[in-house]
Amino acid sequence: MNHEYFMQRCLELAKRGAGFVNPNPLVGCVIVYQDKIISEGWHTAFGKDHAERMAILQLSDKTVLKDSTVYVNLEPCSHFGKTPPCANLLIEHKVKRVVVGMTDPNTLVAGKGIAMLRENGIEVVENILNQECLELNKFFVKFHTQKHPYIILKWAECANQFMAPLPKAKYQISGPETQPITHSLRRDVSAILVGVNTWNIDNPQLDNRLCVGNSPQRFVIDKELKGNYKKEFVGNSAVYVINLLKTEVVGNVHYIQLTFNENFLNSFLDLLFHQNINSLMVEGGSFTLNEFIEANLFDEIHRYKSKRLQLIQGILAPNVMGNRIKSMELTNDFYEVFKNNTTL
Repeated sequence: MNHEYFMQRCLELAKRGAGFVNPNPLVGCVIVYQDKIISEGWHTAFGKDHAERMAILQLSDKTVLKDSTVYVNLEPCSHFGKTPPCANLLIEHKVKRVVVGMTDPNTLVAGKGIAMLRENGIEVVENILNQECLELNKFFVKFHTQKHPYIILKWAECANQFMAPLPKAKYQISGPETQPITHSLRRDVSAILVGVNTWNIDNPQLDNRLCVGNSPQRFVIDKELKGNYKKEFVGNSAVYVINLLKTEVVGNVHYIQLTFNENFLNSFLDLLFHQNINSLMVEGGSFTLNEFIEANLFDEIHRYKSKRLQLIQGILAPNVMGNRIKSMELTNDFYEVFKNNTTL
């Protein structure tokens, strides 16, 4: 059988859950009988049926499962969470074979699902398109292996590297083609962060209104509470203000007091971990971005660089670090993605 072909289909299905399943992983499943796909499923949203259950429930004749191969990009779960264990479901239906893309890094699973299948006489084939499967669920993998969210830094800069004018003012650098890209990134992550200056000057909505899916939780670093948190400024969704002075909830504003020291960023990331946030996009200004870069606390950098726009003076963008893994030419900008391989 062409394991890679059917696993690729699992990955395509899994992506349909983007923006809905966090902090759960993206998972797709196909059931193959006599070399043909007879059912498909994917994890549609947090708390909903897992991919394997969806695919099995859609089968009108479940007796064929004893002669079928089930493909899934992530090891079937073996514990009770929001839904029953998928491994038990596969065993119940006496599935002939299960082909898995990657082992689940969650310690609640971590090979237990595969072991259960084998103990019950089900053949298991592992690590098909393993790297592609790891890349698809990079947020989930880092969260469970390193106990920190996956961090994406994003900014736009002029052709001569300035990212904001002096004196400071709201200023649009990137062209309209970058907006759908940015909003799809926001859709995929669990949280988004800016510094207080960006919050006050730009009054950013920090949502993914151009994409279908959940918007990220909004965070602002504001040590001395100098931000504008009036109701009409904040909007209708919650904003979490990380500060030195108080913990309090006022309307949609959630003030969270945190000790600021040389390990502040790690303390902040620990906070996110304990709030079950597996991914963070930093859209702050130069100061906030440079803090993450200098601490080597980032996994990817996404940069829009204008082809022609220049400022006579302004605030310089951070220097890019990492290996370029993607480059795209747009009408007005270059879009590049860099990977920090030292954090893997």
